[in-house]
Amino acid sequence: MVGSSLEASPAGSGPRVVSSADLLDGSREIIIRHVGEDYRLRLTRAGKLILNK
Repeated sequence: MVGSSLEASPAGSGPRVVSSADLLDGSREIIIRHVGEDYRLRLTRAGKLILNK
């Protein structure tokens, strides 16, 4: 199941929470560029997330 809300954490209370629905924005995969490297975040048919380099 893909979340659809963005939950804000109070400053200093832990990591920021971002829903997968907000990240994917209707698509099944996105590319995340980190330190010059590309990573693919993909939503499977079973509703799971896979991150590959």
